Amino acid sequence: MAENSLDSTVARVQDVHRLLVDRGTGANFPAVPAADGTFVLPSPPPLPPMRLDTALRARRSHYRFADLDALQLSTLLRSAAGPGRTSARTDGTTHTYRMNPTAGGLDSIDLHLVALRGPAEIDSGTYLFDPHRHVLNRTGTGPSVDALESCLVQPQFARRAPFVAVLVGRLDRTLIKYTERHYRTLHIDAGIAAQNLYLVSTALGLACCAISGFYDDEISHLLRLCPLSVPLLAFALGGLGEDCKQR
Repeated sequence: MAENSLDSTVARVQDVHRLLVDRGTGANFPAVPAADGTFVLPSPPPLPPMRLDTALRARRSHYRFADLDALQLSTLLRSAAGPGRTSARTDGTTHTYRMNPTAGGLDSIDLHLVALRGPAEIDSGTYLFDPHRHVLNRTGTGPSVDALESCLVQPQFARRAPFVAVLVGRLDRTLIKYTERHYRTLHIDAGIAAQNLYLVSTALGLACCAISGFYDDEISHLLRLCPLSVPLLAFALGGLGEDCKQR
């Protein structure tokens, strides 16, 4: 796709996205200072065996969360959104698909993570998950509960969950191949990733909940998203405690 054609395609999609977002109050909210660095996730063990029909029937949305340690987080991210099968390209190179299938096998979905009260080895702040290196790249540091609260329609998730993942659609990686119609497919890609997070969390005995109620501009600011990235769905993650309520 020619560069000027790509620019106009992206601009039209961004116009549509702006018409559909939830608007926040416009009030100032605490910023999470920019930071860099890498946290290498521990090597995850294999998933415990669980029949698919069992996971589908047991899958729930939870509203209270226990702590989540680094190994549990590592296993969840690897199995839900890490590297999957590979295939040979015509030029002899290998392409690695993600565990969360996407249209055209493109890396259309980024997974950002807000660490709210994680384990001691993972500092509070914001991160971008690199599935190919299995690391968390830090994008912001410092207390993040107040900042995330201002981004959510239900701010209580920021105080209940130890982590909140945000599934972000990448226009630059998808519209270079597809037309504006793929904006809708991005949401399907995010839905597939969300179902993976639900099913893997169920297999691991963890608590999770999809969050569609957030203010797009605020959460984009918190995560320092570029204009070619759009937040699609948030996802609360944590351990499953005895007092965790579910539906």
